[in-house]
Amino acid sequence: MTQGEIAIFQEKILSWYRENKRDLPWRSTKDPYKILVSEVMSQQTQISRVIPKYEAWLQRFPDFQSLARAPLSEVLMYWSGLGYNRRALNLQKAAQVIVQDGRDEFPTSVAELMKLPGVGEYTASAVACFAHGAQIPVIDTNIRKVITSEFFNGVMPDEKIIGSTAQEILPKGKAKDWNQALMDYSSLVLKSVKIPIAKQSHFRSSDRWYRGQIIMLLLDVKVISLSGLLDYFSDKNPIDQERLEAILLKLSKDDLIIYEDRTASMRQ
Repeated sequence: MTQGEIAIFQEKILSWYRENKRDLPWRSTKDPYKILVSEVMSQQTQISRVIPKYEAWLQRFPDFQSLARAPLSEVLMYWSGLGYNRRALNLQKAAQVIVQDGRDEFPTSVAELMKLPGVGEYTASAVACFAHGAQIPVIDTNIRKVITSEFFNGVMPDEKIIGSTAQEILPKGKAKDWNQALMDYSSLVLKSVKIPIAKQSHFRSSDRWYRGQIIMLLLDVKVISLSGLLDYFSDKNPIDQERLEAILLKLSKDDLIIYEDRTASMRQ
């Protein structure tokens, strides 16, 4: 691409964004904690479902200090409905790490942010850019889709090429608006465009489905035996004992529940 072609593309996206940008609650803050919460909640979840959960979460856990000291059962209760409960556990662990380190603020650099539990390169880049003004690309599925559609005729290139292209088209000094503009453009304009980007399975019979059901049940009953769980699932979606026990052991290993003597209980 020539510099002229890049400039035309930048103006196309930014002018569209000025007229069509989404009004999302986390875009009105530079609080890194609130931005981290929004980014983790938005992973593989529709924005319309995230907004009420985000607002309720911040009412109960307005800062990382309150999240760090909250009971895990309450954290999971406020997360209920978003799926992938390990994300909530990692959010709390990240808050606890910051409190234990004696910090008053979140780390600012991508490298430091990536040291927090559950924070990968994308999430770290988003917090660094949207909270701290880092002039870097924030490459998620939406931005990959724009780059693939606009510059590679709908054929997904190598990730290194995606990264170099994202860096090349980044307008100087406008990273926050630019990254958000690309995300909105992908979601609203390219919604019907099909790009071969892998998505995780949502089959009702997946381990993830059973994990979510177990967490929701334990938030209600607090303690249940293995045989009780087998009976519970017999009417909803039957599962064999060996597989169910493996799922319970994994939940316990992930620190989401306690599983001992063939009895599952919510971790406090």
